[in-house]
Amino acid sequence: MSGEDALERDLYGDDDDDGAARAMDAATGAATRTLGRDDADDRANVAMVDDDDDDDGDESESDSLEIELRPDIDVVAEHERAEAEAAAEAEAKETERAAAEAAAKAADEEEGDAMEADDGVVVGDASNFRRVVDVHALGNYTFGTKRARGEKDSSAAARLLRMKTQYEREGKRRSVGAICMVSQHRTPHILLLQITPTTFKLPGGRLRAGEGEREGLARKMQNKLQPEREDGLGAYEFDVGDQVATWYRTSFEPQMYPYLPAHITKPKEEHKIFIVHLPEKAAFAVPKNLKLLAVPLFELYGNPEKYGSEIASIPHLLSRYRLNLD
Repeated sequence: MSGEDALERDLYGDDDDDGAARAMDAATGAATRTLGRDDADDRANVAMVDDDDDDDGDESESDSLEIELRPDIDVVAEHERAEAEAAAEAEAKETERAAAEAAAKAADEEEGDAMEADDGVVVGDASNFRRVVDVHALGNYTFGTKRARGEKDSSAAARLLRMKTQYEREGKRRSVGAICMVSQHRTPHILLLQITPTTFKLPGGRLRAGEGEREGLARKMQNKLQPEREDGLGAYEFDVGDQVATWYRTSFEPQMYPYLPAHITKPKEEHKIFIVHLPEKAAFAVPKNLKLLAVPLFELYGNPEKYGSEIASIPHLLSRYRLNLD
């Protein structure tokens, strides 16, 4: 062998050495693949180890999650199982909803079946209670005026003094008020009578001695809102619905309360509020010395300074109803 051949063999190795090197690389690759499978098994095992192993100080090299595909899962069977579970859950929810509705209906009937006032007069009856109120569009109605009705009192103080005189002669004053609604831009509005620039009240008034509350309120509504016609044309009956509140005047003061305090045995006035269902179309006429306003329901809410506590409470009273707005 020449010196050049020996030098070349030292630098690059002969063919036998190359074969040995390739055999060694193949063995190393196989070992690497085997280790790779073992590492995968180790990672699967590590996922099942308790969190206390974090104390060893080893940190994972990646935050990504590895998803293990399981060839032993029957996809069709799993899909059918998921559908069955979803159907069972939906059926359970429907049963629960039906039970809740039945319980609510039973509670409403029990509440309205036998509510009695202190004087023994039934103020609520489940058979007459209506959960839905039809509120017709403001454009369905026409508005006019009729002859003025003289005011009996020149001021609030004069009115309270007259009430005191009547109480001493006749006893407790009984009065009624009507919540009448119209719809404007699908927003409920309440009809109010404006007495002065700062005084508002619901249509209604004082009852006669021995007069029924609903009959008296219908009479007051006709006096305040129905046109005066000798031929009787255009006349209609006001549909007086549920009583929704009772207010008490405990002394000859402007303040009234939506309950009767325990220490008060002889209230000076008892004022009851009813919902009145307006006809779908009608003509209204108010005395010339009064104004009829349609005030949005949201404006009354939380505004007793302007409208008084009684009128400001109307949004609360109507919250138990579903308003069917035109």
